[in-house]
Amino acid sequence: MRTRLIAALLAATAVLTSACASDEEKPLSDAQGGWVDAFCGAFVPGLKAGKALQAQNAADPAAVKTAYLKLVDDNAAAFTAAEKKLKELGPPSDDLEDVHERLLTYVGESARSYEAAKAPVTALEPNAGFWDAAEKALADTSQVSNPEQLRATFDALEKSPKYAGAIGRAAACDELKAG
Repeated sequence: MRTRLIAALLAATAVLTSACASDEEKPLSDAQGGWVDAFCGAFVPGLKAGKALQAQNAADPAAVKTAYLKLVDDNAAAFTAAEKKLKELGPPSDDLEDVHERLLTYVGESARSYEAAKAPVTALEPNAGFWDAAEKALADTSQVSNPEQLRATFDALEKSPKYAGAIGRAAACDELKAG
């Protein structure tokens, strides 16, 4: 009888302990994993396009312009897709709601900035001054009100063992780290 009572108490303790576990101790749900993927995935296309742009020969302004336009297009598309996906998923957890809102603001403003830069960059002549003129056009069309939000988002996620670990395991995040 006493063995059954001890077993029942141990079982009840295990159930209560798991029910009371913090969100940090629980594995990521599919939605939380999708959030991490969307977070990192927002930056991968721009990283790849940026590498391709850097690889261009400055003596070939037409190639530089083509690569720069790809960077603008890829960033606009990736940030737009990330904003949509993150809105669908919502915050990954209650304690990261402010992180989610900061990220939504950043990716939304970034998407609109790159979208707004398309026409002015496309209109530029592919010549020796293209790069500087394209950078100016991008700066002039920037709608990112607080670029520090991105650093604050990374910092908050790094403080969370659960999300820091998830970022360390996500394929899109690996591409960023390898970048």
